[in-house]
Amino acid sequence: MENSRNTMQKKVILEYLESNANKHLTIEEIEKDLEGKVGETTIYRMIKKLTEEGTVTKIPLNKQGFCYKYNNHVENCEEHFHLICEKCGRLTHFDSSKLFEAKKEALDKEDFNIDLDKIVFYGRCKKCSEGDKK
Repeated sequence: MENSRNTMQKKVILEYLESNANKHLTIEEIEKDLEGKVGETTIYRMIKKLTEEGTVTKIPLNKQGFCYKYNNHVENCEEHFHLICEKCGRLTHFDSSKLFEAKKEALDKEDFNIDLDKIVFYGRCKKCSEGDKK
């Protein structure tokens, strides 16, 4: 059974994630915003537990580690793909009927269910691409 301190810290983390439900947050961002309220080790432990429970989705960020998104079931990460700029790190949601068709085809033809949470496309956003041309 969790002690009352862990329960309070988990509540603080959950409330923070819920209030930032439409954002993809890194551990560093969470630590900065919760500084003095919850320790770094506790944040890592709680985020790991929340990810295992399915409350939080873990999204790879190339060489930059991971970001985390609270699953508020209003905007589900299973309903879009992720684009990450390799230069600035910006994460963008991307909808594509053709990619969803490929997912369905893999399931129909190979009985293989693709985990959309793990599909991330890396490249350059428009702003960074324009900056490269200058």
